Amino acid sequence: MSDWYYPKIGGIESHIDYLSEHLASHGNEVHILTRKSQDLHGEVSEHDARKRQMGITIHRVKGHAVKRWGAVVDPRISWIVNDVIRREKFELIHAHSIYSPLAMVTAYAAKTLRYIPTVATNHSLWGKVWMRSLFQSLLREEFTRLDALIAVSNAVREDTERFCSNKPVFVIPNGVDCNRFYPDAANRESIRRHLGFDEKDIVIVTVGRLVPRKKMHELVHIVHDLSKRHNIKLLIVGDGHEKGRLASLSRSLGISEHVKFTGYVSNPSDYLNASDIFSLCSVDEALGISILEAMACELPVVVKDVNGIRDILSGNNGLPPAGDAVDIKNNIELLITDEGLRSKLAKSNRRHVLSNFEWDVVCGKTMNVYDFAEQIAGIEAPRYYGMKLAKMGRIVRRLKPRHEEDYSPDNRC
Repeated sequence: MSDWYYPKIGGIESHIDYLSEHLASHGNEVHILTRKSQDLHGEVSEHDARKRQMGITIHRVKGHAVKRWGAVVDPRISWIVNDVIRREKFELIHAHSIYSPLAMVTAYAAKTLRYIPTVATNHSLWGKVWMRSLFQSLLREEFTRLDALIAVSNAVREDTERFCSNKPVFVIPNGVDCNRFYPDAANRESIRRHLGFDEKDIVIVTVGRLVPRKKMHELVHIVHDLSKRHNIKLLIVGDGHEKGRLASLSRSLGISEHVKFTGYVSNPSDYLNASDIFSLCSVDEALGISILEAMACELPVVVKDVNGIRDILSGNNGLPPAGDAVDIKNNIELLITDEGLRSKLAKSNRRHVLSNFEWDVVCGKTMNVYDFAEQIAGIEAPRYYGMKLAKMGRIVRRLKPRHEEDYSPDNRC
């Protein structure tokens, strides 16, 4: 369960979608609990109907949502989700995103009220959070009811363990649909022609939201420098409030004809296959799904060797580690001048993704964590029951009328 699911599209939403389909294909009865959203054209209803045909039931909870956050914040939510849990008789709860109130409330209710095994996946790096100390306290309280946590990278695991040191944290990365992202030369020529690229051009592609932390401006400056020596183009796939700034920077550097913006696209595979090198200058990535998608399409990748990205590169990159924009530029130029190295790294990347990040692999590891959580829950159920009885006893003692204590058998003359 999570606040974030279709019709919103993003990393968490895609993860839930693919994981649920693979779990259902293995014979599991899968339910997705998420918030209710506006369905203007019946698209959500059609989507949910298709999922039912796959054996996936979607429950959409109505409640007050913070628009900017896109999450349900409603005091009634615990009663609502508890009713769904009771009615459907769930055997295991998997919460997605520790920042999703709906997910964490559901996990808390399932464990506290129903003693159901619970697992939560942290998809994000902690970063700077408003009211950090209060938020950490809330998370620690919620985590006491979890049987296991999953982190999408070692960087996220280390981040999670800073405020949850007494629970097992398993590293299971996001997956890639390798039937959707694969090397396909059929459309390469037509896509390049549509974008105005010549076959001799070396196309550098980047995919992601155009926000400051992605540092897309560094790529614009890199292309400005490299265009003096090489026939290169920069293809920026994605949208965001930084787009105007990036376009203005391209004009000021005199390289507008070298930079193309596609805007938001739901499936960037065609643009990836029309390109020669993938690059990303971000220094803040929990994992980097766009990097995996590029590798699945047999592209060499030039990225910074930082936090979650390091898990992707581990033992497979074949380029000098990059820590800043200068390193990125040098590695891109190395690939531009060495076509053999480009081809070698591209094929290696596809094999690496198939072995470590394909959804069947991810699903198998996740089901192993489910088995672990069920075993732990069975062992610790008496402890939780004892904790609940003790808490109830404390409440009863606080509520007990004073006169009953005064006239107890021990106080009678």
